[in-house]
Amino acid sequence: MITFDDYKLWSFLTTDKISEFGNWTSYRLRYGYQQTDTLFVQHTLNHKKKAFPLGREGSFNGELDFACISKDTLRLMDLKTQKILKRDMAVSFKFSKNQKFVAIIFKSSDQKFSLEVLDRTGKSLFTGSQITSYVFDPSLNGVFYATEDNNKYGISMLLFKESVVCKQITKNHSNSFQNLIWKEESVAFIENKPENPLLYNFEIKKDRLSRLDPDSTQGFPAGMKISSEIYRNPIPSLDGSKVFFWLKEPLAESQENNSNGVQIWNAKDKLLTDFKKYMPFPKWVDKMAVWDVKNSSVRQITTQELSGGFLSADYKNVFIYDPFAYEPQTRQNCPYDLYALDLKDGKKELVTAHYFPDTAPEGSPDGKHLCYAKEGQWWIYDVVRKKSTCLTSSLSSSFFIEDLDMPAEEAYHGLAGWTKNNEVILYDRFDIWLISFDGKVTTRLTKGREMQKKYRIKTFDDKMYYDSTHYRKYLFDLSQGFLITSSNGETGETGLAYWDQQSGLKEYVWVNRKITQVIKAEKKNVYIYIDQNFVNAPRLMLYNRKAKEIFQSNSQQKHFLWGRNERIDYTVYDKKVKGILFYPAGYEKGKKYPMVLHVYESQYSFLNDYQNPSLLLGAGFNVTNYNAQGYFVLLPDIVYNFGDLRKSVTKSVLSAVDAAVAKGDIESDKIGIVGHSFGGYETNLIITQTGRFAAAVAGAACSDLVSTYLYVGPSFRRPDFFRTENHQLRIGKSLYQDMSAYLHNSPVLMAEKITTPLLGWTGEEDKTVFSMQSMEFYLAMRRLNKEHTLLVYPQEGHELYGKENQIDLNVRIMQWFDYYLKNGRKQEWMQSDFNR
Repeated sequence: MITFDDYKLWSFLTTDKISEFGNWTSYRLRYGYQQTDTLFVQHTLNHKKKAFPLGREGSFNGELDFACISKDTLRLMDLKTQKILKRDMAVSFKFSKNQKFVAIIFKSSDQKFSLEVLDRTGKSLFTGSQITSYVFDPSLNGVFYATEDNNKYGISMLLFKESVVCKQITKNHSNSFQNLIWKEESVAFIENKPENPLLYNFEIKKDRLSRLDPDSTQGFPAGMKISSEIYRNPIPSLDGSKVFFWLKEPLAESQENNSNGVQIWNAKDKLLTDFKKYMPFPKWVDKMAVWDVKNSSVRQITTQELSGGFLSADYKNVFIYDPFAYEPQTRQNCPYDLYALDLKDGKKELVTAHYFPDTAPEGSPDGKHLCYAKEGQWWIYDVVRKKSTCLTSSLSSSFFIEDLDMPAEEAYHGLAGWTKNNEVILYDRFDIWLISFDGKVTTRLTKGREMQKKYRIKTFDDKMYYDSTHYRKYLFDLSQGFLITSSNGETGETGLAYWDQQSGLKEYVWVNRKITQVIKAEKKNVYIYIDQNFVNAPRLMLYNRKAKEIFQSNSQQKHFLWGRNERIDYTVYDKKVKGILFYPAGYEKGKKYPMVLHVYESQYSFLNDYQNPSLLLGAGFNVTNYNAQGYFVLLPDIVYNFGDLRKSVTKSVLSAVDAAVAKGDIESDKIGIVGHSFGGYETNLIITQTGRFAAAVAGAACSDLVSTYLYVGPSFRRPDFFRTENHQLRIGKSLYQDMSAYLHNSPVLMAEKITTPLLGWTGEEDKTVFSMQSMEFYLAMRRLNKEHTLLVYPQEGHELYGKENQIDLNVRIMQWFDYYLKNGRKQEWMQSDFNR
């Protein structure tokens, strides 16, 4: 049997990289208990292997070399000879696109950086020092960097051609340079002039440096200046003709200086004072602007009235909106009216009104269209014609989630991407659809609905996404095709397939395991991925016309007894529901075992998840730990009746327990229940409704829905109305529309009904569920003289991150269940007046 001391043997396997033709792969083993994390490089044919202890940032140079940083040392290995070159104090590196060079960044003792470029033999071709910041070309053709020497600041550039070409861009400035951004053929950066920052753009092919001086540039807004915030990076257009940047509002500095004055809270304010103080607020948040480099002019884009915006892919339009247009309101994300602003003539057109941003609009790669979801349908907006067309109204298939179990607006299955033929690719519950921009031609590319099989496209272009302001959505070439992941939500099986225009769908892999972390070789349809199920530890697989195992993690498992799992079925309100039952390690049929039920929402998706035994768990529970200690474990799915969780959750859980007990080997009077966060709330709620459980554990749980509703979450600094009205707590109405439902579903108000011994725990600094919720429940149980112990962890949040606290929590929870479910010893800490 596995003991606590054995847990340290287990590691977590993750994919890392694959070489361009798939002959080599790298992967990582991470150990929670020991500082022995290791990066491995392995040949995919002969399995030749090299280990790099504590290696990170692994990268292949074609099929020639591999490099990583181990501690603070760069290790560069020739894949053919296995010879390793080392460079100490390295913090980052990149191979050049032409595979001739490696550029290495070193950390200097003065907190600056230095740079060295080597050829493949290890010969040093260039060195640079006094570097304050740097950026690599995303296409790996060079590096751009800022320097400081004796209070003189400059910018230099290296280009990786047949040889290394060094170029001084500018020098002898009195202020430092920052926010270096390289995109395609230009690099933008900011000179941090204290009173008036300056913006620069260097066009590489034209070898031209341009400067935006607010004092002399046409159209620069009076009273504003260029923002030099480190997170406000300038955005060059792909051709270098424009640079988008951020303007600092004069109000911002006055707000910062007035932060200690009296706060005036008006109930009709759009936003809470606390939100305005700590989060971006329209009046003083940085505003977007565009610099026309050729014409030396500036146009402000976002304003105090429309402060949000994102760019079209061709940089000719900006989609702008007021993110707080309909405040005050009760959703987590406020709806807005979305406008398209033409940067050429400054005119704006309404795209759609009252748009719910839970499904973000996405622009086409050519910048001429915008796709968005609304009112159960997908729409496309033609930027030139200024017209929206519904894409899906003629289809009977639903493109939003039909069985959404929250009282929220529609949630959609998603947009996969765009094609070169003026088509958009959308998902329904199971399938992939190809739809023309006019909505008249619709093609279902897969036939998953008939088999209850879900298909999704897997993309590998790491340049696809920049950030929420500017992004590039994937453009598919249907003749080349794409990789598809597949899954069956009923059986837990997953697979890989390939679709192209000529052959249609071809299945590659279909296994009773969960496939994750798929990575593609750059120049060949060769893939690595990880598969696993509860019984079989994660293994690294290679697919090159057929699947092949590269590495099996946690091979020591064969020396220990291990549990198994199976699907169980039960009925709640005439609805068929499923869950997972995990058997104890070393299970003997006919022998009686205790059981622990873990409660949350839908958990059946974990059917094929492997779980390392570990006490380093922030939520205090792990299936494998309990299987190894002789417990059944049950993970049920829940059916929710909005506004009546206490009845529907309890009924779901008890139905699942009955189905499990019917197997015949579970002690019906030795069943415990455990939950964290929303699961902690459900645990508290359930034990007010039934005495079926012999022990309970609730972590980071809300207990009073009235105070939960009237709470400002520190993470968002917004009212937590949404949690009950249209999120997990599922009341579906405001406190004042249905106060009885809030009272009816508040465990603290029904604490007198509890007969189950309860262990609670909370992080004192929890920013998701206020720790006072657990303390309120403690006081209720104290006043009622109930069996209850509360663990409060100082300086911890919603989950525990300190290793000592994680171990402490996991051990105490197991001791609690051992006492009540296995007639174990009552620990001293469970006694009243125990002093730790």
